[in-house]
Amino acid sequence: MAEPAQVVTSDAEIDAAIVRARKYEKYDRRVVKATYSTRTETLRLVFEDGATYTLPRSRIQGLAEAKEKDLKRIQILGDGTGLLWPFLDVAHYVPGLLAGIYGSEKWMTALYEQRKKLKLVDATGNSPHE
Repeated sequence: MAEPAQVVTSDAEIDAAIVRARKYEKYDRRVVKATYSTRTETLRLVFEDGATYTLPRSRIQGLAEAKEKDLKRIQILGDGTGLLWPFLDVAHYVPGLLAGIYGSEKWMTALYEQRKKLKLVDATGNSPHE
C-alpha cells in the first residue's frame, strides 16, 4: 500500500503566500458578465473595467459538444475569477482563459496538434503569420 503524501509547506510559507496574493489582488481581472452567443458560437466575458474578451466555444474544454441551453447558463464564481456551467459540470479559471489555457494539458496538446495540421503553427510552435 502506498504511503500518504505529506505536505511540506510550513504555516509561515502559507501566510507569506496569502500576503502576496492580497497585495496583487487589486490587479486581478474580474468578470462581471458572461454570455454565450448562439449566432457566433462564442463565449463573451465582460470585465469590471468595461473590457470584453471573446472566445470560440470550440476551444474551451467541456463546451465544444454542449447543448445551447446548457451553454447559456453560466455562473460567475470567486468574485469574478471563475466560471461554472452547472448543467455541464464544467468550470474554468478566468486568468487561465486569458492566458490561453482552455483546458487540461491533454486538451491543450490536442488543440496544438490541430493547429499544426492546419498549418497555423510551424514546427517550433510559432505562428507563420507573425
